[in-house]
Amino acid sequence: MPSKRVAQVTVYHIAIPHQEEIWSKWVPVIKKFLSRVQIIFLEFTSVMENSERERIENHFNKLAQGREPPRLHPLDLRPTLSWRTVEEFIHNTGKKVFLEKMPVITAEIYERHEEALRDKVDLFFKRRYEEAGKKYREAMELQMREIELRDAEIDRQLDELAEQERGDILLLLGEDHSPSPRKAKLVRWEPRRYKNLALEIRDAVRELTDKELNELLFRRIGMFWIEGFWEASGEAGIEAIERAIRILDSIPISRLEELYNFIAGGKRVDAFFRAILWLKREGFIKEEEI
Repeated sequence: MPSKRVAQVTVYHIAIPHQEEIWSKWVPVIKKFLSRVQIIFLEFTSVMENSERERIENHFNKLAQGREPPRLHPLDLRPTLSWRTVEEFIHNTGKKVFLEKMPVITAEIYERHEEALRDKVDLFFKRRYEEAGKKYREAMELQMREIELRDAEIDRQLDELAEQERGDILLLLGEDHSPSPRKAKLVRWEPRRYKNLALEIRDAVRELTDKELNELLFRRIGMFWIEGFWEASGEAGIEAIERAIRILDSIPISRLEELYNFIAGGKRVDAFFRAILWLKREGFIKEEEI
């Protein structure tokens, strides 16, 4: 008698944004995937003792079954979205919930990434722009290494779920990630393309000449002072970053140091305002674009 064939598990990777504003626009479509799955696998970027992880995972499962109300809002954890947003989405879905088990080494690498970004800012305000560019490249390379290690571990966890649970999975995982489990079919959903800066820098390191790479880094170290203006006003980060890149790429390389000197010539708290002020004054941005 032939053995019974097991249906293939499908993982629906919802490439979630890191901004609440974009998530709220996507939720009606994302909820349509819930009828297809039995499991929710949630990005979880905090390293903690197993007992503490299990406590939080148990809370999410009780939440999904309607046995507890949304109530978990710890300040010391780092979900991709706010806990209130995550809990409201999971509440009463009736699904099994599993949390990502993030390797300790990735948390250490991310801390080094954050430190490199802080060093980049310090160098920028000392007007050591070439060194700041190198620090930015280091930060992006560390970020890509962290993502690659996490994706490999997420693949392992998804394969484990595919074998043990046999149910289709809704994977709520940030848009920078590209998991590829071996024992499940993966379907990625996102409404549009976006600029993955870490990937751009990583590929540039491999493909561009030193001169081309230095120019790219020189352009990108000023990006946060421009996009920060719109983020501070509440605009979703991805859109602000993409707009800042378009503006920076329109500025002749010979003028960029002038912009950076103008920003660095003031206080850090005024950097966003000074960036926009220079762009307006020099005609690189119009009043209606602000």
